[in-house]
Amino acid sequence: MTANLEPRDQSKAAMLEASAANIAVIVLTVNQCDTTARCLGSLLASEQPPPHVIVWDNGSQDSTAEAIRAAFPDVLVYHHPVNLGVASGRNAAAALAIQAFNPSHLLFLDNDMLVEPGFVSALLQPFRADRRVGQTQAKLRFMRDRQRINDGGGCRINFALGQTRPVGFGEVDHGQYDTPKPCVACGGAMMVRASIFNQLGGFEALFDPFGPEDLDFSLRLAKAGYLALYVPQAVAYHEVSHTFGWGYSENYARHKARHWLAFLQRHASPAEKLGFFLVGAPYLVLRGMVREGRKGNLGAMRGWLRGAWEAVVPKSAGCPGTGRSCRVGSRSR
Repeated sequence: MTANLEPRDQSKAAMLEASAANIAVIVLTVNQCDTTARCLGSLLASEQPPPHVIVWDNGSQDSTAEAIRAAFPDVLVYHHPVNLGVASGRNAAAALAIQAFNPSHLLFLDNDMLVEPGFVSALLQPFRADRRVGQTQAKLRFMRDRQRINDGGGCRINFALGQTRPVGFGEVDHGQYDTPKPCVACGGAMMVRASIFNQLGGFEALFDPFGPEDLDFSLRLAKAGYLALYVPQAVAYHEVSHTFGWGYSENYARHKARHWLAFLQRHASPAEKLGFFLVGAPYLVLRGMVREGRKGNLGAMRGWLRGAWEAVVPKSAGCPGTGRSCRVGSRSR
């Protein structure tokens, strides 16, 4: 284990690992050909030689996969007939990447990103200094307002109030978040050692079709004794598109409620859980009822109740409401 190495030995081991680094970049897409092509063009131009790239087409019903293959012949494109969700889609893509390229590091990149030159190298750099570093995360600015920060240091989590928010969200970037530091890494632009990804069983399919599988992964990584590090030298611009859709549909609200309660159960302290049920939950329910009630959106309220019920009384056959195994490392391929 890394913890048994002297600091000098850790540094030497990390430098040897980095010198032989073999990076595979994983990009998920669903019916977003132009957005994905823009991301790939930016990524492949940012490094020489460019890294290995896998585009996992997570159930597109258009010609996204064919168009990406034609435009980027060196990119490995895989089309899956159905949408596996973010966690299972990334896990399946990672399994394919490991089989195809045997990478030392995996870089998960949202397809609505543009990256600055040297982006991949900057995310790799901290692994050279300390083998305890298991994960790195980039600095994100908004694509449509490039002076403002989308994520300046991972995610702040307030379990008692039921809130997650990226560090520096919406602030004008004056360099106030230009110091590397430990973080809870978000998954839109993050690198992880492939060995650690396998050790932790990848992302948890419990959180399909979306979030917070990335925060859960980073917290599990920390509990396993590794460091997640924010790297402001790696800069990307984020369009912040929503594949699952905008607004609080019944199904969206159901997933949000179910996943938050599962996340709370996994990672919050007893005091934080008590605080959520005494303060956070009543506040969120009241706020949601007022906001969605004004819109006549009764479906959202049904979704919250259904998601909460599924989290409290899960189906014995698998993940609440999915019928699939939630075991860490259980992956769709």
